[in-house]
Amino acid sequence: MSNRRRFIKSTSIASLGLISMNQNLYSLQGNSNRKIRISLNPYKVGINCTAIELLELAIKYNFDSIIPIVSEFQEMDKKEIDSYLEKMSENRISFDVSGLPLQFRTSKNQFNKGLVTLDNHCKVLNKLNVKGFNTWIMPTNDKLTYLKNFKIHKERLKECAKVIGDHGMKLGLEFVGPKTLMSRDQFSFIRTINELRELIIAIDEKNVGYQLDAFHLYCANHSVEDLKFLKKDDIILCEINDAVFGRSRDEQLDNERELPGKSGLIDTAPFLNFLNNIGYEGTVVAEPFNRELNKMNNEDAAKATFNSIKSSFENAGIF
Repeated sequence: MSNRRRFIKSTSIASLGLISMNQNLYSLQGNSNRKIRISLNPYKVGINCTAIELLELAIKYNFDSIIPIVSEFQEMDKKEIDSYLEKMSENRISFDVSGLPLQFRTSKNQFNKGLVTLDNHCKVLNKLNVKGFNTWIMPTNDKLTYLKNFKIHKERLKECAKVIGDHGMKLGLEFVGPKTLMSRDQFSFIRTINELRELIIAIDEKNVGYQLDAFHLYCANHSVEDLKFLKKDDIILCEINDAVFGRSRDEQLDNERELPGKSGLIDTAPFLNFLNNIGYEGTVVAEPFNRELNKMNNEDAAKATFNSIKSSFENAGIF
């Protein structure tokens, strides 16, 4: 399944896409019993590696969680899987959620074929104790009006949620906030937490929740106040990033970001403190789509990623 960066690059982006999240609304003293886990998704930080190499990087650089590289686990026998899980357990590393492995944005026929793939992935991930899947909602469409697009998203993501729910797992949905994407296609779609909430309510499946990214909250002009309707179990995955210096909030680009804390434009402390205060026990990952980071070797990229997230946690008083 193509990722969002390839999805966006497949068409032209005409105009350019920041806010400052509100001043820190919550403050905490240092917390030695941190429940929020720092996760490493290699694809988001330019790391090319095998599942075994990913686990080694996580151990070396103190990550709490990693994504499952499903294709490799599909080829492993029970002994190999048990050995991998044992090594994870010894180092107190858990699995993060997995990307949704089907295309729900195109033809009905392609979507139906994808449901078979999704069911097969669920069977593999259940063996690994993976808690669910995540995907993103594109904020425009070249052919479908808002209501028609909403209907397709509601129906197809509901079908996905039922398959995932049959395996005792959850689905997290992410809105994409940069205004620069709004000129990409003829029709606009979901780009705020408010609109995403309407979609999740319409899907009406208990195992559907939210994937939250500080960058998208920033670009959509949201503050922590806008998140107060959420409970810890509503949130499936979180991401923190920084915006690019020298661009206004409306000029930020979805596929050009910084590691958290790099430019200082996005203060992640309010967001992290909110998560901590509601008892969120899931993961936080960095997704900067950053050229400089992508040029680094695997070791340097993993180290830089962990240090940037750790620094953000320290600034929020929760590390």
